[in-house]
Amino acid sequence: MKFSEQWLREWVSPDVSTEDLAHRLTMAGLDVDAIENVAGEFSTVVVGEVLTVSKHPDADKLKVCTVNIGEAEALQIVCGASNVVIGMRVPTALVGAKLPGGLKIKKGKLRGEASHGMLCSAVELGLAEQADGLMPLPVDAQPGTDIRDYLNLNDVSIELGLTPNRGDCLGMVGLARETGVLFELDTTAPDMPAVKPSSNEKFAVAVQASEDCPRYVGRIIRNVDMKQETPLWMQERLRRSG
Repeated sequence: MKFSEQWLREWVSPDVSTEDLAHRLTMAGLDVDAIENVAGEFSTVVVGEVLTVSKHPDADKLKVCTVNIGEAEALQIVCGASNVVIGMRVPTALVGAKLPGGLKIKKGKLRGEASHGMLCSAVELGLAEQADGLMPLPVDAQPGTDIRDYLNLNDVSIELGLTPNRGDCLGMVGLARETGVLFELDTTAPDMPAVKPSSNEKFAVAVQASEDCPRYVGRIIRNVDMKQETPLWMQERLRRSG
């Protein structure tokens, strides 16, 4: 079981450090196997809004972009990503930024065109092992906002080595309840409004082991739009949960 500490603390938040939380869980039999940062070490990376994209005059695979970073003047940044488009919000490493792996961003020229920063993929921020291009952000992301703050990246993933008898802690609800008991705190579930059914359609279920399964609940869902993109907050929670 792997979970985000921030997510757990939305349910129950004992006034202890990450290390003390992990120790208490381990002593309760929920052995903590690993604690990992949810992102690589980086700084001076903000939300950028791509204002213009033009072909580089001397390189077929490069594009010259102007990027709004919430300052009075936009930056010119040369980019080689194929998915860069006007209006895109994207993590932007400013001059002076330090990225995972020791990369430092400096003013420079690429094939004669000035470049004052770098548009980033999830790989370059230590958020993924591979990526197809730049990391797109929601269109309402405010230019100039620090990416660590925007994505709540000051977080850790905690991995538990659960024994077979602790299946109750294979989900956030059970884990939050267990943590609440350990620290003598109430758990408070986030607001999750019920989704009303739009159909009376039912699927017949015959429970043969009624003593072992006294209640079986399900819902039929039709017309799922598979082209809809998973919201970034949900992508992040799933990523941090392995």
